[in-house]
Amino acid sequence: MNTTASLHVTPPEALQPTPIRIAAAGFAPGESVRIGSRLVDDAGVTWAAHGDFVADSNGAIDLDSAPSEQGTYAGIDPTGLFWSMLPSPLADRNFMIQATERSHKMGVPHFDPVKTINVELTAHTGNTLRARATVRLTRLVDGIELLPVRDGRLRGTVLRWKDRSRPRGAIMSLTGSGGGVEMGYAPLLASLGYDVLSLAYFAYEDLPRGIASIPLEYFEEGFQWMQRELRPTRIAIQGASRGGELTLVLASYLPEYVKGAIAIVPMYTSSAGWDPAQGVAGPSWTFRGQDIPFAPSNNLRSLVDMKRLGDEAPYGYPATPGYRADLDRPEVRANAALPVELAGGPLLLISGKDDQMWPCSWGSDRVVDRLRAKGFAHPYRHLALDDTGHLTPTPNTVTSLSRAVFHSLANVFLACGGSPAGTALASRKTWDAMVEHYRIVFGEPAIKGQPS
Repeated sequence: MNTTASLHVTPPEALQPTPIRIAAAGFAPGESVRIGSRLVDDAGVTWAAHGDFVADSNGAIDLDSAPSEQGTYAGIDPTGLFWSMLPSPLADRNFMIQATERSHKMGVPHFDPVKTINVELTAHTGNTLRARATVRLTRLVDGIELLPVRDGRLRGTVLRWKDRSRPRGAIMSLTGSGGGVEMGYAPLLASLGYDVLSLAYFAYEDLPRGIASIPLEYFEEGFQWMQRELRPTRIAIQGASRGGELTLVLASYLPEYVKGAIAIVPMYTSSAGWDPAQGVAGPSWTFRGQDIPFAPSNNLRSLVDMKRLGDEAPYGYPATPGYRADLDRPEVRANAALPVELAGGPLLLISGKDDQMWPCSWGSDRVVDRLRAKGFAHPYRHLALDDTGHLTPTPNTVTSLSRAVFHSLANVFLACGGSPAGTALASRKTWDAMVEHYRIVFGEPAIKGQPS
């Protein structure tokens, strides 16, 4: 390796959403340099990206300002070497369909969710390696214990700060239609200084297999557990997709517990219940023995049709038209809209304008219309993201396969929408909005100086 050239990463280790600056120096002016990134996930799959750059008059390349002429991404994009990674061999939909790991079915590397991710960076001229560097993306900072929750019928995982000398805010994090425990956002939220309970509610251990007639009292027990075990200053909740729907349901029906909420790609109503074996039928949620009103799924295809059409379409089955037809009926607006104006704290809704799984941006606008009409007493915001679909990852995450997912329970190839580059760009706006929202709900983070 020629030691006159160098690669610099700033900072070399940081919480995953932190902006990372990559720069190279020591090349000849005008020299063509390929800068690449590489990681190996826990399943042994190699993911890699690269861009071809031209050194400036000082022999330097700064990815904040230098365009990639070609590669796995093109143009000026400081995060391109993170989001444009592809698995090797080159992925097509069969990589996701045939995957055994749920992460791979979602089109992202498979890692222990609290493990630090090591990304190797290299600079080549021709076939010659000129420089290398490593960046370590931390998912969970020191001082947090990860504990299983099995208390009565409650199931989940808590990320709890060991230092109990002062109170802090607590967040309940909820998964979407894939079930299990939510561990995409949870470790990062805990790293900001909050206690986080990732509460499973279906498709986990001895919990129900599907989302059907799940009592809100289960989550009420979860809030009471948080009050008893974590003693938080306040409780907030967040979730994405069906978890975003559930977030608005809980904020509306249990405002005495929920003092802030982030609903990510949600809908303005409750949806029909869903079971991977039986399909769509009945309510998703009940409360005090009564069904939560929901939008019947008259225009959604059967799972058999979804699978067939998903296999034929280039980016999977687009469910949005069917959902929109169901949700735009006057009787649904009149009878099934969630009473979000009853929420007990600030609300943040985050949507992708090109969501092909369901019309979350349109639905979030309906929520805002209702809040405005009802004179909602707390701050609220709808962050609608351009060139973004159903997936809203955190920054410095792989998004190269984000146009679709292979649903791990339904075994259907589903369209998500957006573009990989647009989804990556929106991830920064999403994370910054989330951090700011929790500052509003809880005050300053318990840890000073954490990246936002």
